[in-house]
Amino acid sequence: MDAGDNIQQLQKFQDWLEANGAMLEKLELRDCGPHGNGVYARETIRDNEQYANIPSDLIITSDVCRKELKDVLSVDLSGRALLCAFLIHQRFVCTESFWKPYIDILPQTFHTPLHFTTEDLLLLRGTPMEYAVEDRRSELYAEYKRVQEAVDSKADMCKALDFDNYLWAATVVSSRAFTKALLNVGREDISDTNKEDLKQVNAGAKASVLLPLLDMMNHRPQALITWLVDSDSGSISFVAGSDVAAGSEVANNYGAKSNEELLLGYGFCASPNPLNCYHIKLNYSQDPLFIEKRQILEAAGIDACDHYIRAHQLPRNLLPMLRVMAMTETDVYYLRKIINKTPDNVEWLQKSMGLRIELRARFLLARLLDGKLNILKNTASVDTTETENAKLALQYRNELEDILRTTIDNLHRDENSLMLFAHSLLSEDRHALPTFMAEGAISLPTEANDTETDTEPKGQDVKRARAMQPAQLFLEDVLITLDYSLDQDAEFSQAVEQIDVDEDVLLTLFVLRCRAFTQSPWHTAVKRLENFKHPMLLLEDDPTMLESYGEMMMEMGEIHDSLFPLLNEHFPNVFPLEHFTSELFLWAAGIVESCRVSVPAWCVHAAKDQNLQDVEGLLLI
Repeated sequence: MDAGDNIQQLQKFQDWLEANGAMLEKLELRDCGPHGNGVYARETIRDNEQYANIPSDLIITSDVCRKELKDVLSVDLSGRALLCAFLIHQRFVCTESFWKPYIDILPQTFHTPLHFTTEDLLLLRGTPMEYAVEDRRSELYAEYKRVQEAVDSKADMCKALDFDNYLWAATVVSSRAFTKALLNVGREDISDTNKEDLKQVNAGAKASVLLPLLDMMNHRPQALITWLVDSDSGSISFVAGSDVAAGSEVANNYGAKSNEELLLGYGFCASPNPLNCYHIKLNYSQDPLFIEKRQILEAAGIDACDHYIRAHQLPRNLLPMLRVMAMTETDVYYLRKIINKTPDNVEWLQKSMGLRIELRARFLLARLLDGKLNILKNTASVDTTETENAKLALQYRNELEDILRTTIDNLHRDENSLMLFAHSLLSEDRHALPTFMAEGAISLPTEANDTETDTEPKGQDVKRARAMQPAQLFLEDVLITLDYSLDQDAEFSQAVEQIDVDEDVLLTLFVLRCRAFTQSPWHTAVKRLENFKHPMLLLEDDPTMLESYGEMMMEMGEIHDSLFPLLNEHFPNVFPLEHFTSELFLWAAGIVESCRVSVPAWCVHAAKDQNLQDVEGLLLI
């Protein structure tokens, strides 16, 4: 439709509104070119002034739709499906109906991703929108098939009822409809109270309505508008929430929506939009401890796996959920005991679960987001024409990249703070272990970039510490690893070169070595754990542990017997028998099993200035 035709249609629409009792003397409907149509103030509208009124006869409700479709439907429809059937019938079949002036001013094309070309859709690869579009199309196609079945096979509408037309109608609904529940109130603030109701429309809510004129107002996040519903007549009046100057656009506020929601439901992006977010869905269903971890999360009232990350702001339940996902089997065992003992206390998951879990949770999130950022980078070079759809898609994905980069940078800074904090703890013989491992832990920051803890390097060689990267200090001084730690104990390192065992056994031996060797920098940290018991050592208290850990205990016993007393005979100063008994060997194996941390490659790279892989180690503070 060219501009001249559109202006004529707008005038017919305005005449139709006024002829049927609408009051809009202070408003002017304008053609806004490529941005569609808009509503403008003919004269100044004052704050709290009632400037328009729509009678109930002009509200398209389910009853209106059923009346118009009484000779078309053989099976009743409801919600979005009913509205879509009405819109298709009015646009393509019943072309001279009462509603024609309204139907004629509806957009014939849209810029939502549901209407993107194959080339434009390539720009959404690797984004949450890619999957949202697939899900929405599948949902709408199933709904479309239901409408097909509901339409009488003899009705003229059968020819017009194809999926492209259904997508058009569904987008009219997603971008313009409101829930009928909004008509059952006396006064509503559309910008706040209704935003959850408005979301129901996009989900196919069961009582949606179309409100001619109100649905024509464009979105402005700061717009203040309220409405009054007359309880007797059912008419709706619009009331200004602030002054609107003559000639200015009279805007609506679609609610607190990110550009992902605006693009998918309405076909535009707001700029700037502080509500932009990156949607992630955490999936831990393949975790061997899935059932137990789900029970912990349910006890904490966390049941949603969907999280929406904004720049500089992590969702409230994201870190608590990641803490659970980062837990070892030992963590899960002891935390479930805490829950069973005090089921009403759910604050434990909003607090620190120890330095190890805090780091693991952040490493886990940073790995996840880094992977998603790499996917966006790898799919960025797509040749496409400079269409409006392509511009919107590029704006959307560029904003996602900014959110991911900002969040990853914040996580890295937080990781560095925690690693420096760990170094200071080791230097001062303090710890931040969970309470089931050792008493006397000091508190930790629980939100990214929310640390007030003094992380200034401490210890004897402060000058050395200040000259090193946090990750380098952490890897060389704090974490017990085969790459770094064994080099600091030449006698032990030379001894274990003579034996062929896996890394876990070497770490188990090294834990016992640190316990026996008082000069070890980890001696105090290991001794602090003497009262800790891995669940496999709790057979007397909990016989069910035999089923879970019997095989592990038998294997570790066999490994111990294969090493001792042979190692003691060859290296008596390194492996004194009284410090390497089978009982202590099992205890140390439990520590290795419980205290693992995998330091990501980016930390290793920062520490050694080369591209290395993740480093596995033990964090005992």
